[in-house]
Amino acid sequence: MSVHAYILAGGKSSRMGEDKGLLLFHDKPLIQYVINVFSEITENIFIVTSNKAYEKFGFPLIEDIKKELGPAGAIDAVLHHSTVRKSLIIACDMPFIDAGSINNLISESHHSEITVPLYHHYPEALFGIYDQSCKVKWRQLIERDVLKLSDLLSHFETNFVDGDRMCALNSKLFQNMNTKDDLNR
Repeated sequence: MSVHAYILAGGKSSRMGEDKGLLLFHDKPLIQYVINVFSEITENIFIVTSNKAYEKFGFPLIEDIKKELGPAGAIDAVLHHSTVRKSLIIACDMPFIDAGSINNLISESHHSEITVPLYHHYPEALFGIYDQSCKVKWRQLIERDVLKLSDLLSHFETNFVDGDRMCALNSKLFQNMNTKDDLNR
C-alpha cells in the first residue's frame, strides 16, 4: 500500500519552551529520528509546520489550513493535502519509533478509517494511519470545536491496535519529549 508520511512539527512546545523538533537529542534534531525511519518506508515525506527553519531537512512543508487548533488542525491539513488513500502521521518528538512498528500499523489499517495504537488504555493518536475517507467529517467536527483527539477518534471507525504488545518489542516506542527533563532522562 502506498502511504504518504507526515511529521507533525507545528506545535507550540509550551512545556519545552522552544521548538521541539529542532532540539538536539544525542547530537541530532529530534525530527531527524522520525525522518530516518520514514525514509525506510516511503519517499513521500512532508513536515506539517509553519516554521521555515524546517526547510533545511529538504522536505515540503505543509501549513495548517485552520490555525490555532493544535494537532486536530494539523491532521485536518494532512487530510486535505494527501493525494493517497492512507496517510501516516507521527509527531516529531518520538525519537524511538521504528519501521517494523510502523509497517505493522500500516498492515492493520486496511479496513478502518483510522488506525492507532492503544497504549495503557490511551489512544496514541499522533502515531497513526488516517484514511482519506475521514477528510470531510474531520473538518466538520473541528468546525464544531471538537478538538480533543480522543473525542475525534470516537466519531470514526477506529482500529485500536494493541500498543502494549507493540512495546514488548520496543519499550520506548511511544516515549515522546515534552520537557527538558524528558530530553535529559
